[in-house]
Amino acid sequence: MRKLLINLFLLCTGKDGIAMMAMLWAQEIMNQETVEDAKKMYERVPRLLKTKVKDILVRSGMGEITEE
Repeated sequence: MRKLLINLFLLCTGKDGIAMMAMLWAQEIMNQETVEDAKKMYERVPRLLKTKVKDILVRSGMGEITEE
């Protein structure tokens, strides 16, 4: 269901929607209590947004979260 809602949102909002969703995911990841929780959240990022979320996290100084 979550995938359907994300895809519907991206379809309706276009390129700007993708950037906004990536920022929202990155914000949620950065707000996690521990690095482990943040890594778990990063693993849940949808495939189509993962590159953009990673770029945002690296620019924010939290690139260690994106390392496998």
